[in-house]
Amino acid sequence: MSGIRLGFIWLLLLAAGCGWGSAEERITLGAPIESAGVRNVERISDGQRAMNGAPWNSRSVAVFEGDRAFVLFDLGDVKPIDAAYAQGDNNDRFVIEVSVDGQRFSKLWTAPAVGGSGLRARSHKNLGGSGRFVRVSAIGGDRWISLSELQLFTATPPIWPPLVPIDIEMTASLWARLALLVFAALAIVAALFHRTGSRRSVALWALAGASAIAALYALVASWPVDTPYIDLARAVAAAVACAVVLRLGFRPKSAQKPVSMALLAAMAAFSVLTFYNFGHPQFYDAAQRKPTYVHTWDMRVYFPAVKYAHELGYDGVYLASVKAYAEERLGDSLDPIGDIRLRDLRDYEMRTVRELSDEIHAVKDRFTPERWNEFRRDMSYFWKAMGRSAYLDSLRDHGGNATPAWLLPAYWIFRTADANESTFLWTALLDPLLLLLFFLVAWRSFGLQTALVCMVAYGATSVYQFGSNWGGSTLRSDWMVLIGLGVCALKSRHLMLAGMLLGWTAMIRAFPALALAFLAVPVGWKLIEALRASPTEGESKRAWAELVPLFKIGAGVVVIVIALGALSTATFGWDKSWGAWSQKISMHANRPNVNHLGLTALVSFDPDNLWNNLRKRGENPELWGPRTAQTMRDRRWIIIAGMILYTALAVLACRGLRLSDAAVVGTMMIPIYFYPSNYYMHILFVWPLMLAAWRGGRDREWALATSTVLLACVLQAFGWLIPGNYGQFLFWSGTLLVAIVVLLLIPIQSDRRRRATSGTA
Repeated sequence: MSGIRLGFIWLLLLAAGCGWGSAEERITLGAPIESAGVRNVERISDGQRAMNGAPWNSRSVAVFEGDRAFVLFDLGDVKPIDAAYAQGDNNDRFVIEVSVDGQRFSKLWTAPAVGGSGLRARSHKNLGGSGRFVRVSAIGGDRWISLSELQLFTATPPIWPPLVPIDIEMTASLWARLALLVFAALAIVAALFHRTGSRRSVALWALAGASAIAALYALVASWPVDTPYIDLARAVAAAVACAVVLRLGFRPKSAQKPVSMALLAAMAAFSVLTFYNFGHPQFYDAAQRKPTYVHTWDMRVYFPAVKYAHELGYDGVYLASVKAYAEERLGDSLDPIGDIRLRDLRDYEMRTVRELSDEIHAVKDRFTPERWNEFRRDMSYFWKAMGRSAYLDSLRDHGGNATPAWLLPAYWIFRTADANESTFLWTALLDPLLLLLFFLVAWRSFGLQTALVCMVAYGATSVYQFGSNWGGSTLRSDWMVLIGLGVCALKSRHLMLAGMLLGWTAMIRAFPALALAFLAVPVGWKLIEALRASPTEGESKRAWAELVPLFKIGAGVVVIVIALGALSTATFGWDKSWGAWSQKISMHANRPNVNHLGLTALVSFDPDNLWNNLRKRGENPELWGPRTAQTMRDRRWIIIAGMILYTALAVLACRGLRLSDAAVVGTMMIPIYFYPSNYYMHILFVWPLMLAAWRGGRDREWALATSTVLLACVLQAFGWLIPGNYGQFLFWSGTLLVAIVVLLLIPIQSDRRRRATSGTA
């Protein structure tokens, strides 16, 4: 897969290098007539861009030294300008202004900051501008500001965005990716084809080891690594681990298990490192002008929502954020930011600050003067660390959606804490510690091999990506780890503990209750089969005894639900906790969102509703949401039919499985029954627990199931080839749905073979 991906990349490079970006509509900028504070200014108009994700200081860039730097071009005469393309550092904004006389300039377009890392492209059409003189300046997201290419067009070319030739620069990052691909190829060959006592095997392992050293050296030389390297690293870790699992599952006798397990352990560590950005901070502190490990975007919502839960509830965090900023920076006037759009958490509609001015001023009345001053101090950390633009942009997110059961422990952590980098660095350690706990418990319950594969899947999946991951946040992996621990408790027959763990995770995120619901399926199969066999009275009693484990699990669920429900209600009050949360989550669950995955997301896709197509037809792109919601309703019968199909497969799959396996199958139904945000599907890292460590021996079935999960992780890495977040999430939805079908068919098929062999089929 890695070789195919590299070949496809080089085909794209070759095609781009053949000049596909040229078009009659393109305006020749030529050499600038004036510039100030810009190094290598000629690179802006040389007709070539860098590879997306290339470092900000690549060979092909012009560097802007400060916010006053600019470049001025003379087009020769007044020309219409309908479309523009720019590639520059991801977190910088580039201001394009036009003038007829070179004296009075008007803004044509501001190329926005974008996600990812390194150099990234932006494009815009239907600008409707004109001018003879074009001035380019930059607003830096940090002190490193660079622009590699600017192209203007009198009309939008047929191919849009334009295919701009690439200046192929063999950077340290590109060498690191090539070294990683070589290692992947040699490691997969060694894992699949080695044999105990074979000289050829020694050579294979030696080559794989040498390539690993070379790849490690290249990694160090290119550190901090860029996003394309991390995407490739995830795919490599999953692919190599898949080769190890298949070899140990299908040809274990001639395999060198210690060496294979060492390779698997290395891939587990490597994969987890990709999640944590190989130790390099993935966020930026604008106040300190340096990178930070703190996920300020995530914490700016959840920290105030937790600490000030009594005052803010589920609807006040954005209103209060605007009010605090206005008092701190704007003399309590909302006029300068009146056109800023924010999400009204009462109904999820987007409104302007001006439209919500009464609610913004009124939210302060929920606080005592002392608490309001404390809130202002806390929020000042966020707007300073994030910068004005990011702070105000974050008002369009969806607010905190966690249940009061999640708020409860977070409240006791943050209730007296101040918002600062030190606080959030310490609390961010909770998630990796929980992950470590899961690894140790899974090792004890299912064995080292299974635990290592789970770690590979944790880091190798891309579904949680949306510009960043949640490394640097607090208590974001807790519910997933609790599911994993609950499955381990089921395997170890600690049934009441399992009920408490699975009940706890259901109280935190609600939809994990599916893991509990599917526990009844294997028990129900056994009970039906026993009763159909016309048993004696004693055998009948033993058949009904199959229900005892469910009663024990249920007792654990009841204990934890009562405890968490009572404590959270006593702490926050019913109306501001469970009552308010149920209203909010019902809105969130039914509103179309770009980053949602699963059956509903895939079925509701309609290309006519895409932003670009709406804009082409002269319609408001904001109609994407209502149009997609209507498509959901129109195709509801397809969604229901899909749910029925997947449910039937899941029930059949659970027929001969253990309770622990059935709980894992229940988590696979999350994207089938619900419309979850992408980061919830990170739960797939517990799927390798299904069929693991089966006493009767199902090693081959486990290897097939685990390989399915790992191959899904490999395929997810191809999502970056799809332009736009929406297309990527649709691709990941399809990948997940296919993987779930395969995972369910494996135990179904093996159960049929087993029954046919035993003569009971």
